[in-house]
Amino acid sequence: MSTARRLRLLCILFSAALFAPAALAAQAAKPDPYASIRADIEKEIAAGRLTGVSAALVKDGKIVWEQGFGWADRDARKPATAHTAFSIASTTKPFTTTALMRLAAEGKLDLDRPANDYLGAEKIVDANGPSREATLRRLATHSSGLPTFFAMYPENGRAKQPTIPELIRDYGHLVAPVGERYEYSNLGMGILAEIVARQSKQEFGEYLRDHVLKPLGMKDSFFDTDLSRRAEMAMRYADDGKPLPFYTTATPGSGEMYASAHDLARFAMLHLGGRGLDASAMILDKARLDELHRPETTVAPGGYFYGMGWQVLRQPQRAEVLYHGGGQSGVKAEFVLVPSADAAVIVLSNRRGPKGFIDGVRDRLLKTVVPSWTELPSTPNSPLQPLQPVKDYRGQWRGTMLAQGKRVPITLAIAADGTGTLSVDGGAARPIADFGLIDGLISGESHGDVDSPDTRRERLDQLSLGLKLRGDRIDGEIVAYRLTSEHMAIYPYWTELERMPGE
Repeated sequence: MSTARRLRLLCILFSAALFAPAALAAQAAKPDPYASIRADIEKEIAAGRLTGVSAALVKDGKIVWEQGFGWADRDARKPATAHTAFSIASTTKPFTTTALMRLAAEGKLDLDRPANDYLGAEKIVDANGPSREATLRRLATHSSGLPTFFAMYPENGRAKQPTIPELIRDYGHLVAPVGERYEYSNLGMGILAEIVARQSKQEFGEYLRDHVLKPLGMKDSFFDTDLSRRAEMAMRYADDGKPLPFYTTATPGSGEMYASAHDLARFAMLHLGGRGLDASAMILDKARLDELHRPETTVAPGGYFYGMGWQVLRQPQRAEVLYHGGGQSGVKAEFVLVPSADAAVIVLSNRRGPKGFIDGVRDRLLKTVVPSWTELPSTPNSPLQPLQPVKDYRGQWRGTMLAQGKRVPITLAIAADGTGTLSVDGGAARPIADFGLIDGLISGESHGDVDSPDTRRERLDQLSLGLKLRGDRIDGEIVAYRLTSEHMAIYPYWTELERMPGE
């Protein structure tokens, strides 16, 4: 080697030696964009207001940050990590529709055929019999008219998880004409998972594992029917910090996925277009992904829509957002995608936590990679309006609730001043609180004994009205419910009433 070349090499090495400490010092001096977020999460856990949290952030096909905090199982001293499998509740729904779309892409089902074509003896019905209008797409977009529904079955509890055919028999009555309005229906999503199982000839969790999770490399994620992985599940905790017994729900396809923040980041990459994933992980092409994401049902004015298993926000002067949160006893999950920025954020908690805290973490994390981000606005609630004109509603209305095969007599009395009472099964007329119209539906809160198997077991007497005036008829749903941090129950009953003569 010549002397000149040797000198040049020494100069390069010397420059690198000088540069390396300077670069390391500059890197060390660079502010950590997550430091304050970490500190705030750790503070909430130390104060006993949260138990375990896991988060991940995606930008341009890479997981740019992920971390776990606190405990997956506090008593066992098992820490939460970015690879801990948390219950994600309704964030399961995009997985269910992704599985559905895979079968559609393979020609094994038609999204615009009636769901009943793929079911067994028990069918979705309306007032005239089995429905032809309640298609797979309508179920996936919460526009089928199927009712709201939620039921929990704690391990070793008083009742066992029903089958989907049993639920269709008891609750599969449309409470609105197909396409009339948005009605968030766990039952509809549970039926879709049943159809995936029937058409694939696999148990739903197995199909999800083989055709969605494995191709995406989601090693920490599984459906709760995979009993071999129970030990990997993060414990769920009530608002007071007490551990909840393991429970299933009545509609597994609506909310029984367990997934890690790391794995949800990979699922987000698929739905952002596939950047950062191998070709083998692209289980759906762009056209099918776009079909899942396309707004189909208006949820609320102001740009709030629902696609197929996805909530969609489209507002002027802001980027479109795809998202689906999850919340039930012992669960708070946030999953938000900003496709135009190729970014996504995941925040999972095994406890609901202080109001607004997890949402705030979500927004602060997303702002580190999408500088224009402010917050994900909550879907607005429509205001309660008085019954107008009162003369159209005034009078006595009689009919029945269909409660698990039993016709329960109902009397709804509406006075000239717009107040109302409700009598159930011949019981005393009970006042209706918060009585009026919300989005054109007769709404209010009352009490009564429906005396169905489910309401007896759950000891429910709180009732919520969601009824529609149709000339001299009123129909819709009356829901028996209880919502606490430890236990949630929502049982909807098809109701039809007629105005009594002379009223």
